[in-house]
Amino acid sequence: MPNYDKLSVVVSVILLCLALSLIVVLPTETLSFVVLGSPLTIRFSQNWLVAALLAGMACSGTASIVRLHPLSREGKLPPTFVSCILPGLATLVAAIILPRAPDRIYTLGGLAVMGILLPLLIAAEYYTIDPAATGSRTTRLGLNFIAYLLALALFALVHESKAPHLLIVAAALAGSSLLALDVLHGAQQSFRRTGLYALIVGLVMGEIVWALGYSQVNSLTAGILLLLIFYLITGLARQGLLKLLDRRILIEFAVVALIGLALLLRYSP
Repeated sequence: MPNYDKLSVVVSVILLCLALSLIVVLPTETLSFVVLGSPLTIRFSQNWLVAALLAGMACSGTASIVRLHPLSREGKLPPTFVSCILPGLATLVAAIILPRAPDRIYTLGGLAVMGILLPLLIAAEYYTIDPAATGSRTTRLGLNFIAYLLALALFALVHESKAPHLLIVAAALAGSSLLALDVLHGAQQSFRRTGLYALIVGLVMGEIVWALGYSQVNSLTAGILLLLIFYLITGLARQGLLKLLDRRILIEFAVVALIGLALLLRYSP
């Protein structure tokens, strides 16, 4: 069982800082420099810095709770870095989206959702550390579902962003790699091999985001399309890690891809 006292303190501090970040309006700065011989100008909002700090707080709080697991005393604790990915990214996405809420009702609703989601994520990460624990597999499936929802939000935000194209691709690559690492970590393979597969997923998604950035599709359509691709790539990568990839699996994923594309072409703007 996780330390609920520490869990409540971590969640309370993050929610308090998240609420304060919605009240305090910070200035925007402009940075100009040269990358690969080309001038690059970035409008750097201090709110992004606050979002990054809140994500760091979520990661450090999650790590402090995960290290209290009994496997830690036995020296069998897996890298705690992986357990911090979903709580950190969920906090980051919330810190970016909540300031855009149209009114206080949506803001309070978003804070309430985070007040429920964040402790559930941290507790779920704690429970899935030991794959032999009761309910670990079901909990892992729930974490994968949340990871794909965060991927959808990440891709939509990245495509909507007005930042330079190079930064958009870098953000998509980093976010995709981290989410893929969390999803693939459930395969219980070596961290080095899982990390390599996750990095390959991130590179592929970065290239697709680069190409999609020149299209005229809206953010939601782009996010759903990228989510479909991310789901297919991570699914194939997981089967490859488990050495279960065969013709039947390929046909199943091909059918899912065709159905997803057909629905997207039929109902997307």
